[in-house]
Amino acid sequence: MTTSTQEFSWRFGGWLSEQSTTTAWTLLGAGALLGVAFTFWSYRSALAAVESRRRYFLCGLRATVWLTLLLILAAPTRVERTFENNPMRPLAVLVDRSASMTTPDNRQRRRLDDALLRWRTLEPAGRKNLGPPKYFAFADGFQGIATADTAATLPAMQTAFFSSLQRVLAEAPAGGWGGIVTLTDGLDTTGVLPSDGVENTSQMALAANTPLFFVPGRNHYAGGDFFSLREFTAPAQTPPHSTFRVEATFDGNHATARVIEVQFKIDGVARPVAPLKIEAGRRLATWSTEITAEKPGVIELEFRADLERARISVRVEPPPSNRILYFQGALDWGYRFLADIMKRDSAFVLTPVFNFPNPKALLPAGALEKMPTTSAELAGFDIVILANAAAAQFSAAQQTALSNWVRDGGILLFLTPDDDSTQGFAGSELEKMLPVVFLPPQAVPSRQTSLDVLAQFRARTGVGGGSADTPLLTPYKWEETPRVREIFADAAKQGGAVGTPVFSAFAHVARAKPGAEVLARHPDETAADGGHAILLALQRYGRGQSAVLTTDALWRWKLNQPSTDRGAELFWQNLFTWMSRDRQRGLRFDHAPLHVQTGQDVTLRLEADDGKKITVVAIRNPETQKINSNGKPTAEPLTEGQPAGAKRVFQWKPTIEGFWQITATDANGREARHWLSVDKSTVTGELSGMAPDETLMRTLASRTGGSILEKDPPATWLEVRSAAELLAERREPLWHRGWVFGMLLGLYSVELLLRRKWHLL
Repeated sequence: MTTSTQEFSWRFGGWLSEQSTTTAWTLLGAGALLGVAFTFWSYRSALAAVESRRRYFLCGLRATVWLTLLLILAAPTRVERTFENNPMRPLAVLVDRSASMTTPDNRQRRRLDDALLRWRTLEPAGRKNLGPPKYFAFADGFQGIATADTAATLPAMQTAFFSSLQRVLAEAPAGGWGGIVTLTDGLDTTGVLPSDGVENTSQMALAANTPLFFVPGRNHYAGGDFFSLREFTAPAQTPPHSTFRVEATFDGNHATARVIEVQFKIDGVARPVAPLKIEAGRRLATWSTEITAEKPGVIELEFRADLERARISVRVEPPPSNRILYFQGALDWGYRFLADIMKRDSAFVLTPVFNFPNPKALLPAGALEKMPTTSAELAGFDIVILANAAAAQFSAAQQTALSNWVRDGGILLFLTPDDDSTQGFAGSELEKMLPVVFLPPQAVPSRQTSLDVLAQFRARTGVGGGSADTPLLTPYKWEETPRVREIFADAAKQGGAVGTPVFSAFAHVARAKPGAEVLARHPDETAADGGHAILLALQRYGRGQSAVLTTDALWRWKLNQPSTDRGAELFWQNLFTWMSRDRQRGLRFDHAPLHVQTGQDVTLRLEADDGKKITVVAIRNPETQKINSNGKPTAEPLTEGQPAGAKRVFQWKPTIEGFWQITATDANGREARHWLSVDKSTVTGELSGMAPDETLMRTLASRTGGSILEKDPPATWLEVRSAAELLAERREPLWHRGWVFGMLLGLYSVELLLRRKWHLL
């Protein structure tokens, strides 16, 4: 919520502006006394005799003019300030009281005891700076409690981890919580997919402006001996003549060390692999290998370890093109520059949308007349670039469509070097999915004069005696992070004449959002949050990604490079390729389970590029099952349920143990396969001895601007918070009025006329 206040102040001008307030008033007071005294002395010593009444009236006129001039030097000003109220945002503390947190180990220590011990050292800092925390407990249910040590009356045999976090977020006060601290082991045993839980929870936290913090509970409890395959992963698709990695992750607990034989087959042919060595105790073990894909087709991979078995299919085919929708809000050289780069690489297909002032203007071939208004219309694109866009150019429906499209896996790049453009989107639907917070519109925006523009043009081009060098081109200052090295291996060379992009103009933003990754900053300019101004930032939003580039499109960088240099071209190709690395296409299973129990309802989620009919069947032991009269193994059809967002959902309840092949076929005959084991019992539930999932907690914390808490409170808890933050200030000079100067001129004219009439001139 914003509020405005008005006050009256004196803004001394001229040489008085360099003096203190006391000195300035003293000098003005002395000048006033001397001026009034001189006025009375001059009329008292006039050559012509004037009666007292007339002399006093003329003295009053002259003194009024003199005092008014002195007041103008004091510059009376009305100051209007706009504030954003920052009410105190308390912490919410969520305590996990499920069985896995309250079961003691061999030393009679619970995971909850470990988490509470550390929370007691952290709680005073949170209480001092954010106010008294509000406590909640969860397990198989959810309830409010008085303190972290208060016993909760909840069934403890399951952990509703994600739903409890989302419920606390939904109950956030105005402005959100100062943070949510969860004392937990990070396990959710309600059947929610970790990927879905992380995406939905982090999205809610970002929308509520609430960082998530975690105090992990640890102990030595491991349960009985077991060995299970947790994950078996490989890319769904890889290009020909490439190498990809296959990886298996195992979870287990063993009283003594074990050596487990591993079998691995590629298209039915065994490949010799080393056995898996498992140490005693509770362990996570991994196994991986590299596979070379040569010709287009399908590679079938089969893996066995102990009683665990898994299979996976990898399609080998050329990658589809990255389809880019380029919205050009205001015409500049950026579009032609990027279009030329994309045309040189067949992996990119560019479709422009121009915002011509003349609606009857002839569009270039392949261009769209307007920006799509639904996410379905955007589904045909992988990347959307909004270049030099203004908020007035987008309807609410178009912004909502973009938001939904990114949430479902799209990639958005917001590109503009203009402050007016970014400020126009402050508080908009579009800003919610971007990695930065825009500055609000300024009351009196600063604008360049024509002389400023001419001077910059001469400096860049050398026309009119200016230098043709690049003093106005500024290099990026790359952040020293693994992400920068991963995306821009060449561009990250600090100080490199070729690898470091340079730009001319940039837009100011307020700050990066929690969970955003800032890749590049301005080397000199500072931002509103005190750090260097942000030039390039990325952030996940739902299943997609968004990026903000606050500079120009770097076309001036290209003009200042040798014609043979490809630095600018590599920059854009690396950025677009990396951002779209996770955007898969075609028919595929989404995080399907590897183990299920007989009689258990199984939910399988499928992703497809279109809404056409999909048939899903399950075949038990397809290699050994007898062939029916149609020459195919007997298949059990799966029932399609209500879609979950962009996913198609199929239900199945296996009644027979075995190794089942699930095959999905779309209307074009394209197939996706998944294999899973059906057993009478599986290692599940609170007392299985599963280790704390600190990776999941760290992921949630990093995406929302929080952290894992050990012994020190986060720096954000120690900041001194003011009740209100100044957003804008507008000054209105009260003396700068025509009637003030008219009054002075009138008073002085009256004095001259009266002096002439009374024969003093």
